[in-house]
Amino acid sequence: MSFESSTGSALPDGETRTNLIINYLPQTLTDQEFYKIFVVVGPIKNCRIMKDLKQTGYSFGFGFVEYQKPEDAAKAILQLNNLPVQHKRIKVSYARPPGEDIKETNLYIQNIPRSYTLDQLEELFSSYGHIVQKNLLKDKVTGLPRGVGFVRFDKKSEAEAAISGMNGVTPEGGTEPLVVKVAEEHGKMKAAYYAGYHAGLNNTRGGGQDPSESAGW
Repeated sequence: MSFESSTGSALPDGETRTNLIINYLPQTLTDQEFYKIFVVVGPIKNCRIMKDLKQTGYSFGFGFVEYQKPEDAAKAILQLNNLPVQHKRIKVSYARPPGEDIKETNLYIQNIPRSYTLDQLEELFSSYGHIVQKNLLKDKVTGLPRGVGFVRFDKKSEAEAAISGMNGVTPEGGTEPLVVKVAEEHGKMKAAYYAGYHAGLNNTRGGGQDPSESAGW
């Protein structure tokens, strides 16, 4: 899923030439790894991966980087856009003010066979479109699969097709029909986008910091 971004040379009111949004981040990417990818281009004011910190710790799959200099932000787009990071290629572009609509592309799935791997989950849904993120939840105490997961598509139409095609279907190796619906995290994701975008505009912390050195990360 690609959130609010702009790659054009002319930026509408409210956009900045130093604040970037990075989409398609791997679920396992750490803040430190994220920082190290972008700091090689130039000094950074603010850098964060947006996550549901209050509950699941689940990464929303996007983050923000604000450079001190506009020329470094432009250079980062040229050098790092489409960069392979783990199993994905990241998208780097100028962040723009949050829109009112965030596409409902992330699906919440229940009754997934507990023997399923991430690859099997992707195979189950890949015929409906381009999957940009997937996750299987595990019990925090036992570490065992909960039979619950998320699949995020690139387009709303793909997610809708997956709901139509998979909701109520019992998959191979399963004993119960799948429950497939739009995830209820979009309010959180929207809040995360607002928080990340405005942190870039209003950041008052002087100088770039490695996330590991900041108590707030």
